[in-house]
Amino acid sequence: MVLKGGEKGFGIPLNAPLYPSSTAVTKISYSKVRVALVLANIDSKSVDPLLPEGVDLALEVAAFWVGDYGISTVGVYREALIALPVRTEGVELAYYIPYIYVTNDAAMAAGRELAGAPKKLGDIRLTVNDYGLAIGMLDRGGELMRVEVAISGRLGLEQLDAFRSLMPRMDNTVTLPLLSVRTLPPLPDGTPGIAQLIQWYARFTFTPRESPQIWSGEARVKLGGTPFDPLDDIKVTGVVAGFYIEGDMELGIIGRVKEWKLVWG
Repeated sequence: MVLKGGEKGFGIPLNAPLYPSSTAVTKISYSKVRVALVLANIDSKSVDPLLPEGVDLALEVAAFWVGDYGISTVGVYREALIALPVRTEGVELAYYIPYIYVTNDAAMAAGRELAGAPKKLGDIRLTVNDYGLAIGMLDRGGELMRVEVAISGRLGLEQLDAFRSLMPRMDNTVTLPLLSVRTLPPLPDGTPGIAQLIQWYARFTFTPRESPQIWSGEARVKLGGTPFDPLDDIKVTGVVAGFYIEGDMELGIIGRVKEWKLVWG
């Protein structure tokens, strides 16, 4: 017990936490999720400096995701992220997330404090216009990412198996292993900090089960950048596929993969 008045949460402020304390030991659940997703080839040299020590790119591909979360245990919000397929000792395939943005403080705090997801607040939008174009946009003092998917064809679940190396499927659910770095900074008096490579997961269930909402079509991705958010350091060399999907989702934490001590340089 930390506070004299008793435990209310694991994240600060302890007496009025941004997210439920149960989140730390269970999972975050989502419903009414909409996502525009683009898979694209990338220049491996442009992303290698973004990876933690001992983590290597598994495929020269990146996933560009813009999601709208209709309801969740950390509120209603939108999210934009870039995920890189990687491997490390004991983990053959996972997605490392160098950039991720959300629109509410509870989602930001839970992601950073529990999993080490490097979340920042941003202006994020996801729309499907009258022409059948799904457009996801991220702005944070400048347009950082824009994904476009022309909704021109509907896919069955079995057609996703062409991407099974990137999206392993069981029935109508895809489970994606994730990696991120959680840190506790060092102090000026010499007290060391800690960095931990954390493994977690995102489990996406396509709905409705009888007729899952999986759409595909020609896609584009455009990256911008600022000195604070240099997303355009990632070099996209070509688009592989684009999807617009709907369903439910679950995030959960598995555990620590490795740990480093942090000291003042």
